Amino acid sequence: MPDSLSVEERAELLFSAWDSVAESNIPDLLFALRSNGTSISLFKDQIQQMFTAQVTHLTAQSIQLALQNVRPGDQSFQTGGKVLCIGYGKDYSMGFMADATAADGNTTHISYPKAVHLRKGRMHERFALKVPISAQWNKDAQEVVFGDVMDISLGGFLGGMNVATFNDGTRTFRRGEIGQVILTKPDGQQWLGSAELRHSNLITSDNRPLDDIIGPIKGFSLLGFAFIFDGSEKALSLEQFLDGTLEST
Repeated sequence: MPDSLSVEERAELLFSAWDSVAESNIPDLLFALRSNGTSISLFKDQIQQMFTAQVTHLTAQSIQLALQNVRPGDQSFQTGGKVLCIGYGKDYSMGFMADATAADGNTTHISYPKAVHLRKGRMHERFALKVPISAQWNKDAQEVVFGDVMDISLGGFLGGMNVATFNDGTRTFRRGEIGQVILTKPDGQQWLGSAELRHSNLITSDNRPLDDIIGPIKGFSLLGFAFIFDGSEKALSLEQFLDGTLEST
């Protein structure tokens, strides 16, 4: 088995527990992404980085995206290939596979998806970020997990966040693990608190049973955290830290 699996294989496990969207409803969901300015996360083969983007134009054949965190001179989307796209709404998650068809600077085009998958049932409304926020989670004394915050929930003492982190095949995550978390804004401002891991989805799979796979399985882990507050002041300090960073309803 090759060291790096395709994003098509990575998506197989993730979408196995999601509902398929009727073809007639796909345009409305994509138009909602564009109208709401929702940030979506992009994963490509052979690239150990999560990209974020916004939908700027839709046609019957393609989707135009404005990349938000691409580095100058980055050729990632000019080489084509499969792209895994994940979008987080306030009470649902959606995802689809597409082909990268063209790129020009911070603008890229992907093919119109043939299938879209949806996961509903979020406990609290979640909000996309206007500015990127990184997360550092110290799950124990030996391991520190770095990732990018994908969205935030401010459900009082049940608030939480989703974080994407690269998984080189050596990491294991278990529901209920608790660790210190540090959130950092681009200007360097930080918030320090605690978070409990509630779920982990590995965006990697193989057509064979996992027991038959020899060697590491590389991909991205999507981690869902619940914040742990030791009092109302800590919850308030998080809201103050996030002031101006969340997309409005």
